[in-house]
Amino acid sequence: MDPLPLQEMVANLTGYTTAANYGRFSFNVIKPIEPGGTVLVGHKNTIVSAFAFGKKNLYADSNGTLLPPHLQEVADLDTVYDMASLTKIFTTVATLREMDSGKLKLNATVATYVPEYAVNGKANITLLMLLTHTSGFDADPAPSLCSSEYPTYDKKIEAIITQGLINSPGSKFLYSDLNFMSLMIILERVTKKPLEKLIAEFTSPLGMYNTFFNRGNVEGPKNPFYWRSAAQEFQIEVLGDSEPQRPQPVRGSVHDENAYCMDGVCGHAGLFSTVRDTAVLCQMILNNGTYGGQRILSQESVDSLFTNFNARFNNINDDHGLGLELDQYYTAGPLASLQTASHTGFTGTSMVVDRAHNSFYLHFSNRVHPSRTWSSNNIVREALGYWVAKGLRLDVQFPTLS
Repeated sequence: MDPLPLQEMVANLTGYTTAANYGRFSFNVIKPIEPGGTVLVGHKNTIVSAFAFGKKNLYADSNGTLLPPHLQEVADLDTVYDMASLTKIFTTVATLREMDSGKLKLNATVATYVPEYAVNGKANITLLMLLTHTSGFDADPAPSLCSSEYPTYDKKIEAIITQGLINSPGSKFLYSDLNFMSLMIILERVTKKPLEKLIAEFTSPLGMYNTFFNRGNVEGPKNPFYWRSAAQEFQIEVLGDSEPQRPQPVRGSVHDENAYCMDGVCGHAGLFSTVRDTAVLCQMILNNGTYGGQRILSQESVDSLFTNFNARFNNINDDHGLGLELDQYYTAGPLASLQTASHTGFTGTSMVVDRAHNSFYLHFSNRVHPSRTWSSNNIVREALGYWVAKGLRLDVQFPTLS
Protein backbone atom coordinates (compact mmCIF):
# COMPACT_ATOMS: atom_id res chain seq x y z
CA MET A 1 0.00 0.00 0.00
CA ASP A 2 0.99 3.60 -0.55
CA PRO A 3 2.09 4.88 2.88
CA LEU A 4 1.28 8.56 2.24
CA PRO A 5 -2.55 8.24 2.32
CA LEU A 6 -2.26 6.13 5.47
CA GLN A 7 -0.27 8.95 7.07
CA GLU A 8 -2.71 11.60 5.88
CA MET A 9 -5.58 9.50 7.23
CA VAL A 10 -4.44 10.04 10.82
CA ALA A 11 -4.73 13.83 10.69
CA ASN A 12 -7.95 13.66 8.67
CA LEU A 13 -9.82 11.37 11.04
CA THR A 14 -8.48 13.22 14.07
CA GLY A 15 -10.05 16.34 12.60
CA TYR A 16 -13.54 15.03 13.26
CA THR A 17 -13.01 15.64 16.98
CA THR A 18 -13.08 19.38 16.21
CA ALA A 19 -16.39 21.24 16.41
CA ALA A 20 -17.66 22.26 12.97
CA ASN A 21 -20.77 22.09 10.81
CA TYR A 22 -20.49 18.66 9.20
CA GLY A 23 -23.82 19.04 7.42
CA ARG A 24 -26.24 16.15 7.81
CA PHE A 25 -23.71 14.24 9.93
CA SER A 26 -23.88 16.82 12.72
CA PHE A 27 -27.49 17.73 11.94
CA ASN A 28 -26.25 21.14 10.72
CA VAL A 29 -25.14 22.14 14.21
CA ILE A 30 -21.55 23.09 15.07
CA LYS A 31 -20.33 20.12 17.08
CA PRO A 32 -17.59 17.51 16.84
CA ILE A 33 -18.57 14.21 15.27
CA GLU A 34 -17.04 12.10 18.03
CA PRO A 35 -14.80 12.65 21.07
CA GLY A 36 -12.18 10.21 19.82
CA GLY A 37 -11.61 6.70 18.59
CA THR A 38 -9.24 3.98 17.48
CA VAL A 39 -8.48 2.73 13.97
CA LEU A 40 -6.80 -0.41 12.70
CA VAL A 41 -6.24 -1.33 9.04
CA GLY A 42 -5.04 -4.73 7.85
CA HIS A 43 -3.88 -5.66 4.35
CA LYS A 44 -2.47 -8.99 3.16
CA ASN A 45 -2.01 -10.40 6.67
CA THR A 46 -0.27 -7.24 7.88
CA ILE A 47 -1.35 -4.38 10.12
CA VAL A 48 -0.55 -1.35 7.97
CA SER A 49 -2.06 1.33 10.23
CA ALA A 50 -3.08 1.41 13.89
CA PHE A 51 -3.66 4.60 15.86
CA ALA A 52 -5.90 6.28 18.40
CA PHE A 53 -7.03 9.88 18.62
CA GLY A 54 -9.06 12.15 20.85
CA LYS A 55 -10.52 11.24 24.22
CA LYS A 56 -12.32 8.22 25.65
CA ASN A 57 -13.79 10.36 28.44
CA LEU A 58 -14.33 14.04 27.77
CA TYR A 59 -17.69 15.43 28.89
CA ALA A 60 -19.31 16.12 32.24
CA ASP A 61 -22.91 16.17 31.02
CA SER A 62 -25.05 15.69 27.91
CA ASN A 63 -24.85 19.40 27.07
CA GLY A 64 -21.14 19.11 26.29
CA THR A 65 -19.63 20.67 29.40
CA LEU A 66 -16.00 19.58 29.33
CA LEU A 67 -14.47 17.70 32.22
CA PRO A 68 -11.51 19.48 33.86
CA PRO A 69 -8.36 18.69 31.86
CA HIS A 70 -6.96 16.41 34.59
CA LEU A 71 -10.10 14.23 34.41
CA GLN A 72 -10.17 13.92 30.63
CA GLU A 73 -8.84 10.55 29.44
CA VAL A 74 -6.98 9.95 26.18
CA ALA A 75 -8.07 7.13 23.86
CA ASP A 76 -5.48 4.50 22.97
CA LEU A 77 -5.30 1.22 21.07
CA ASP A 78 -6.20 -0.72 24.21
CA THR A 79 -9.37 1.27 24.88
CA VAL A 80 -12.34 -1.04 25.35
CA TYR A 81 -15.45 -0.04 23.41
CA ASP A 82 -19.06 -1.05 23.73
CA MET A 83 -19.49 -2.92 20.44
CA ALA A 84 -23.27 -2.46 20.31
CA SER A 85 -24.56 -4.21 17.16
CA LEU A 86 -21.14 -5.54 16.21
CA THR A 87 -22.21 -8.19 18.75
CA LYS A 88 -24.40 -9.54 15.93
CA ILE A 89 -21.29 -10.59 14.00
CA PHE A 90 -20.12 -12.72 16.91
CA THR A 91 -23.59 -14.22 17.29
CA THR A 92 -23.46 -14.98 13.56
CA VAL A 93 -20.13 -16.79 13.92
CA ALA A 94 -21.50 -18.78 16.86
CA THR A 95 -24.54 -19.74 14.74
CA LEU A 96 -22.43 -20.72 11.74
CA ARG A 97 -20.26 -22.91 13.96
CA GLU A 98 -23.33 -24.84 15.04
CA MET A 99 -24.32 -25.17 11.38
CA ASP A 100 -20.86 -26.48 10.59
CA SER A 101 -21.29 -29.06 13.35
CA GLY A 102 -24.68 -30.12 11.99
CA LYS A 103 -26.71 -29.02 15.02
CA LEU A 104 -28.46 -26.23 13.08
CA LYS A 105 -29.61 -25.90 9.49
CA LEU A 106 -29.85 -22.59 7.64
CA ASN A 107 -33.23 -23.25 6.03
CA ALA A 108 -34.82 -24.94 9.04
CA THR A 109 -37.61 -23.07 10.80
CA VAL A 110 -36.96 -21.51 14.17
CA ALA A 111 -39.86 -23.57 15.50
CA THR A 112 -37.84 -26.71 14.73
CA TYR A 113 -35.60 -25.78 17.65
CA VAL A 114 -37.98 -23.63 19.72
CA PRO A 115 -41.49 -25.07 19.15
CA GLU A 116 -43.31 -22.33 21.08
CA TYR A 117 -41.93 -19.80 18.57
CA ALA A 118 -44.62 -20.85 16.06
CA VAL A 119 -47.19 -18.30 17.25
CA ASN A 120 -48.39 -15.01 15.79
CA GLY A 121 -47.64 -16.04 12.20
CA LYS A 122 -44.04 -17.11 12.86
CA ALA A 123 -44.24 -20.83 12.04
CA ASN A 124 -42.40 -20.38 8.72
CA ILE A 125 -39.58 -18.10 9.88
CA THR A 126 -36.20 -19.71 9.13
CA LEU A 127 -32.73 -19.13 10.49
CA LEU A 128 -31.85 -17.65 7.10
CA MET A 129 -34.53 -15.00 7.59
CA LEU A 130 -33.16 -14.11 11.02
CA LEU A 131 -29.61 -13.81 9.70
CA THR A 132 -30.66 -11.60 6.78
CA HIS A 133 -33.28 -9.48 8.58
CA THR A 134 -36.16 -10.71 6.44
CA SER A 135 -38.20 -12.38 9.21
CA GLY A 136 -40.93 -9.74 9.32
CA PHE A 137 -40.15 -8.38 12.79
CA ASP A 138 -40.32 -4.72 13.67
CA ALA A 139 -36.99 -3.11 14.56
CA ASP A 140 -37.29 -3.56 18.34
CA PRO A 141 -39.46 -5.42 20.83
CA ALA A 142 -42.55 -3.52 21.90
CA PRO A 143 -42.73 -2.71 24.68
CA SER A 144 -39.05 -2.57 25.61
CA LEU A 145 -37.62 -5.54 27.48
CA CYS A 146 -37.09 -3.09 30.35
CA SER A 147 -40.86 -2.80 30.71
CA SER A 148 -42.48 -3.74 34.00
CA GLU A 149 -44.60 -6.15 31.95
CA TYR A 150 -41.57 -8.46 32.01
CA PRO A 151 -40.46 -8.55 35.66
CA THR A 152 -38.14 -11.56 35.30
CA TYR A 153 -35.53 -12.80 32.86
CA ASP A 154 -37.77 -15.71 31.86
CA LYS A 155 -40.60 -13.29 31.08
CA LYS A 156 -38.27 -11.31 28.83
CA ILE A 157 -37.30 -14.50 26.95
CA GLU A 158 -40.99 -15.34 26.63
CA ALA A 159 -41.62 -11.82 25.27
CA ILE A 160 -39.00 -12.31 22.54
CA ILE A 161 -40.43 -15.70 21.58
CA THR A 162 -44.03 -14.45 21.37
CA GLN A 163 -43.39 -11.16 19.53
CA GLY A 164 -45.66 -10.57 16.54
CA LEU A 165 -44.72 -9.52 13.02
CA ILE A 166 -45.32 -6.40 10.93
CA ASN A 167 -44.42 -8.04 7.57
CA SER A 168 -44.89 -11.49 6.09
CA PRO A 169 -41.82 -13.69 6.62
CA GLY A 170 -39.38 -13.38 3.72
CA SER A 171 -41.25 -10.50 2.06
CA LYS A 172 -39.14 -7.52 3.09
CA PHE A 173 -35.79 -6.49 4.55
CA LEU A 174 -36.12 -4.66 7.85
CA TYR A 175 -33.18 -4.51 10.25
CA SER A 176 -34.33 -5.85 13.60
CA ASP A 177 -32.63 -6.61 16.91
CA LEU A 178 -35.31 -9.25 17.48
CA ASN A 179 -33.68 -11.46 14.86
CA PHE A 180 -30.51 -11.79 16.89
CA MET A 181 -32.31 -12.01 20.21
CA SER A 182 -34.06 -15.01 18.64
CA LEU A 183 -30.76 -16.52 17.48
CA MET A 184 -29.45 -16.35 21.04
CA ILE A 185 -32.47 -18.31 22.27
CA ILE A 186 -31.99 -20.93 19.54
CA LEU A 187 -28.28 -21.31 20.28
CA GLU A 188 -28.81 -21.63 24.00
CA ARG A 189 -31.69 -24.07 23.56
CA VAL A 190 -29.79 -26.35 21.16
CA THR A 191 -26.37 -26.30 22.84
CA LYS A 192 -27.53 -25.89 26.45
CA LYS A 193 -24.77 -23.31 26.85
CA PRO A 194 -25.06 -19.55 27.48
CA LEU A 195 -24.28 -17.27 24.57
CA GLU A 196 -21.15 -15.83 26.18
CA LYS A 197 -19.68 -19.32 26.53
CA LEU A 198 -20.41 -20.13 22.87
CA ILE A 199 -18.66 -16.94 21.79
CA ALA A 200 -15.74 -17.54 24.17
CA GLU A 201 -15.28 -20.96 22.55
CA PHE A 202 -13.86 -19.20 19.49
CA THR A 203 -12.57 -15.90 20.90
CA SER A 204 -10.42 -17.59 23.57
CA PRO A 205 -8.54 -19.90 21.15
CA LEU A 206 -7.94 -16.81 19.00
CA GLY A 207 -6.37 -14.98 21.94
CA MET A 208 -9.15 -12.38 22.06
CA TYR A 209 -8.94 -11.88 25.82
CA ASN A 210 -10.26 -8.32 25.72
CA THR A 211 -13.55 -9.41 24.14
CA PHE A 212 -16.28 -10.11 26.67
CA PHE A 213 -19.81 -9.57 27.93
CA ASN A 214 -20.33 -7.79 31.24
CA ARG A 215 -22.72 -10.35 32.71
CA GLY A 216 -24.63 -8.73 35.57
CA ASN A 217 -23.83 -5.20 34.35
CA VAL A 218 -21.01 -4.73 36.88
CA GLU A 219 -20.54 -0.96 37.01
CA GLY A 220 -17.89 1.42 38.26
CA PRO A 221 -14.37 0.42 39.38
CA LYS A 222 -15.61 -3.04 40.41
CA ASN A 223 -15.60 -3.78 36.69
CA PRO A 224 -11.96 -4.73 35.93
CA PHE A 225 -12.21 -3.12 32.48
CA TYR A 226 -13.85 0.08 33.74
CA TRP A 227 -10.86 2.41 33.46
CA ARG A 228 -9.98 1.09 30.00
CA SER A 229 -13.57 1.51 28.77
CA ALA A 230 -14.76 4.49 26.76
CA ALA A 231 -17.44 6.61 28.39
CA GLN A 232 -20.77 6.48 26.61
CA GLU A 233 -23.98 8.46 26.93
CA PHE A 234 -25.54 10.39 29.78
CA GLN A 235 -28.66 8.35 29.17
CA ILE A 236 -30.79 9.51 32.06
CA GLU A 237 -30.52 13.08 30.76
CA VAL A 238 -31.55 12.02 27.27
CA LEU A 239 -34.21 9.39 27.94
CA GLY A 240 -35.42 10.42 31.37
CA ASP A 241 -37.36 8.01 33.54
CA SER A 242 -37.67 5.41 30.77
CA GLU A 243 -34.02 4.50 31.32
CA PRO A 244 -32.90 2.08 34.06
CA GLN A 245 -31.25 3.97 36.91
CA ARG A 246 -27.48 3.48 36.78
CA PRO A 247 -24.30 5.55 37.06
CA GLN A 248 -23.91 8.34 34.51
CA PRO A 249 -22.38 8.47 32.01
CA VAL A 250 -22.85 4.84 31.03
CA ARG A 251 -19.38 3.33 31.10
CA GLY A 252 -18.33 -0.32 31.13
CA SER A 253 -21.90 -1.61 31.18
CA VAL A 254 -23.83 -2.04 27.96
CA HIS A 255 -25.33 1.09 26.44
CA ASP A 256 -28.18 -0.71 24.68
CA GLU A 257 -31.28 -0.60 26.88
CA ASN A 258 -32.69 -4.01 25.94
CA ALA A 259 -29.32 -5.75 26.39
CA TYR A 260 -28.87 -4.02 29.75
CA CYS A 261 -32.22 -5.38 30.90
CA MET A 262 -31.17 -8.86 29.68
CA ASP A 263 -28.45 -8.85 32.36
CA GLY A 264 -25.89 -7.43 29.94
CA VAL A 265 -25.87 -10.38 27.52
CA CYS A 266 -27.96 -10.65 24.37
CA GLY A 267 -27.58 -11.76 20.77
CA HIS A 268 -27.90 -8.28 19.32
CA ALA A 269 -25.74 -6.23 21.72
CA GLY A 270 -23.70 -6.44 24.91
CA LEU A 271 -20.20 -7.37 23.74
CA PHE A 272 -17.12 -5.25 24.51
CA SER A 273 -13.82 -5.40 22.64
CA THR A 274 -10.77 -3.57 21.32
CA VAL A 275 -9.65 -3.03 17.73
CA ARG A 276 -6.64 -5.29 18.33
CA ASP A 277 -8.92 -8.17 19.33
CA THR A 278 -11.48 -7.66 16.60
CA ALA A 279 -8.71 -7.47 14.00
CA VAL A 280 -8.09 -11.17 14.69
CA LEU A 281 -11.71 -11.99 13.86
CA CYS A 282 -11.43 -10.01 10.61
CA GLN A 283 -8.23 -11.80 9.62
CA MET A 284 -9.85 -15.17 10.39
CA ILE A 285 -12.59 -14.30 7.90
CA LEU A 286 -10.05 -13.24 5.26
CA ASN A 287 -8.20 -16.51 5.92
CA ASN A 288 -11.39 -18.38 4.95
CA GLY A 289 -12.13 -19.52 8.48
CA THR A 290 -8.73 -20.19 10.06
CA TYR A 291 -6.31 -18.24 12.22
CA GLY A 292 -3.15 -19.33 14.01
CA GLY A 293 -3.75 -22.94 13.14
CA GLN A 294 -7.31 -22.85 14.52
CA ARG A 295 -10.25 -23.73 12.25
CA ILE A 296 -13.10 -21.48 13.42
CA LEU A 297 -15.46 -21.63 10.41
CA SER A 298 -15.74 -23.78 7.32
CA GLN A 299 -15.01 -22.30 3.90
CA GLU A 300 -18.73 -22.61 3.09
CA SER A 301 -19.68 -20.60 6.16
CA VAL A 302 -17.21 -17.83 5.33
CA ASP A 303 -18.51 -17.72 1.76
CA SER A 304 -22.03 -17.24 3.14
CA LEU A 305 -20.93 -13.98 4.77
CA PHE A 306 -20.25 -12.61 1.27
CA THR A 307 -23.31 -14.13 -0.46
CA ASN A 308 -26.15 -11.71 -1.15
CA PHE A 309 -29.23 -13.56 0.05
CA ASN A 310 -31.41 -10.47 -0.49
CA ALA A 311 -30.72 -9.89 -4.18
CA ARG A 312 -34.39 -10.56 -4.99
CA PHE A 313 -35.36 -7.20 -3.49
CA ASN A 314 -33.34 -5.31 -6.15
CA ASN A 315 -32.37 -2.66 -3.61
CA ILE A 316 -28.72 -2.05 -2.80
CA ASN A 317 -29.66 -0.93 0.72
CA ASP A 318 -31.00 -4.44 1.42
CA ASP A 319 -27.94 -6.40 0.25
CA HIS A 320 -26.98 -8.84 2.97
CA GLY A 321 -24.88 -11.90 3.60
CA LEU A 322 -25.41 -13.96 6.73
CA GLY A 323 -25.17 -11.47 9.57
CA LEU A 324 -23.22 -8.89 7.55
CA GLU A 325 -24.20 -6.11 5.18
CA LEU A 326 -22.82 -6.02 1.66
CA ASP A 327 -22.03 -3.13 -0.70
CA GLN A 328 -22.85 -0.36 1.80
CA TYR A 329 -21.23 3.03 1.22
CA TYR A 330 -22.10 4.36 4.67
CA THR A 331 -19.94 1.67 6.29
CA ALA A 332 -17.23 1.03 3.70
CA GLY A 333 -17.03 4.30 1.78
CA PRO A 334 -15.68 4.03 -1.79
CA LEU A 335 -14.60 0.41 -1.20
CA ALA A 336 -18.21 -0.75 -0.95
CA SER A 337 -18.91 -3.80 -3.11
CA LEU A 338 -20.64 -7.16 -2.93
CA GLN A 339 -17.31 -8.55 -1.74
CA THR A 340 -17.15 -6.01 1.09
CA ALA A 341 -18.93 -7.27 4.21
CA SER A 342 -19.49 -4.79 7.00
CA HIS A 343 -21.46 -3.87 10.08
CA THR A 344 -21.81 -0.94 12.44
CA GLY A 345 -22.74 -0.40 16.06
CA PHE A 346 -25.00 2.36 17.38
CA THR A 347 -22.34 3.54 19.83
CA GLY A 348 -20.00 4.41 16.94
CA THR A 349 -18.20 1.18 16.09
CA SER A 350 -17.70 -0.27 12.60
CA MET A 351 -16.02 -3.25 10.96
CA VAL A 352 -15.33 -3.78 7.26
CA VAL A 353 -13.87 -6.91 5.65
CA ASP A 354 -12.95 -6.33 2.00
CA ARG A 355 -12.38 -9.70 0.38
CA ALA A 356 -11.63 -8.21 -3.04
CA HIS A 357 -8.59 -6.32 -1.72
CA ASN A 358 -7.59 -8.78 1.02
CA SER A 359 -8.06 -5.99 3.55
CA PHE A 360 -10.07 -5.02 6.60
CA TYR A 361 -10.52 -1.82 8.56
CA LEU A 362 -11.96 -1.05 11.95
CA HIS A 363 -13.07 2.16 13.56
CA PHE A 364 -14.24 2.08 17.18
CA SER A 365 -15.60 5.24 18.74
CA ASN A 366 -17.92 6.39 21.50
CA ARG A 367 -19.83 8.84 19.31
CA VAL A 368 -22.80 8.73 21.75
CA HIS A 369 -20.63 10.50 24.36
CA PRO A 370 -22.11 12.75 25.56
CA SER A 371 -25.40 12.22 23.70
CA ARG A 372 -26.85 10.12 20.88
CA THR A 373 -28.47 13.30 19.54
CA TRP A 374 -25.18 15.02 18.70
CA SER A 375 -24.10 13.37 15.46
CA SER A 376 -23.79 10.42 13.13
CA ASN A 377 -20.21 9.29 12.60
CA ASN A 378 -20.91 7.77 9.18
CA ILE A 379 -18.72 10.49 7.65
CA VAL A 380 -15.76 9.09 9.61
CA ARG A 381 -16.55 5.56 8.40
CA GLU A 382 -16.79 6.76 4.81
CA ALA A 383 -13.60 8.80 5.12
CA LEU A 384 -11.74 5.79 6.50
CA GLY A 385 -12.83 3.79 3.46
CA TYR A 386 -11.59 6.62 1.23
CA TRP A 387 -8.10 6.71 2.78
CA VAL A 388 -7.78 2.92 2.67
CA ALA A 389 -8.80 3.02 -1.01
CA LYS A 390 -6.21 5.74 -1.69
CA GLY A 391 -3.63 3.57 0.06
CA LEU A 392 -4.60 0.82 -2.37
CA ARG A 393 -3.90 3.31 -5.19
CA LEU A 394 -7.54 3.42 -6.31
CA ASP A 395 -9.05 6.49 -7.98
CA VAL A 396 -11.81 7.49 -5.57
CA GLN A 397 -13.62 10.63 -4.42
CA PHE A 398 -13.66 11.95 -0.87
CA PRO A 399 -17.08 11.70 0.82
CA THR A 400 -19.21 14.83 0.67
CA LEU A 401 -20.86 16.52 3.63
CA SER A 402 -24.10 17.40 1.86
